[in-house]
Amino acid sequence: MCLLAIISFILAWKIPFFWLVFFWALWAMARQSGQPRAQYQQVNDSSPPPRTAPPRQHTLYDVLEVSPNASPEVIKAAYRQLAIKYHPDRQADARARQRAEEQMKAINAAYEILSDPDRRAEYDRRLREGLI
Repeated sequence: MCLLAIISFILAWKIPFFWLVFFWALWAMARQSGQPRAQYQQVNDSSPPPRTAPPRQHTLYDVLEVSPNASPEVIKAAYRQLAIKYHPDRQADARARQRAEEQMKAINAAYEILSDPDRRAEYDRRLREGLI
């Protein structure tokens, strides 16, 4: 790359096109130097650190990705959609299958509680009281 830059610099005095080749060679050598781009950028230390959201409590509604006000039909539809999405037989590799099995266990447990009106009412009461 360095040789290309030298030759293009010499030829650029006679043929103007080689100025482009020369500057491209300089740019390519700078990219190959291995230094990360962060060293070239000026860092402003006076800015405050980015805010992070407080940790969110995971509920059974979050597992099924529905609102706490969702009707039984919506809960059933969400369960079926997630069951299709996370079914272990639909996953490509063993690692994905294992994650899908864990996800399906959580989805099945959430649906088991939220599909039964009595158990859902008890869960909602405990959720409001902060016991969960």
